[in-house]
Amino acid sequence: MDFKMTKILDLLSDGEWHNISELTEKLRLAGCEVEPRLDFLNKFDLAKFDVEDGKVRINKDFQKLLESATV
Repeated sequence: MDFKMTKILDLLSDGEWHNISELTEKLRLAGCEVEPRLDFLNKFDLAKFDVEDGKVRINKDFQKLLESATV
């Protein structure tokens, strides 16, 4: 997994909705670096990416998997 995706997943791991602008600011990444990764997560149902509202939230089941993998 690439470093940028890891950073995105770290921020999303709280399970809350996050604005894209918040993610790009906290990660210090351009939207063009963040949005394709969010599209990927959404495509495989690992996160819900609401493009209209510009927000994203990790899928609860995927969140549990990530938590168990880091224990």
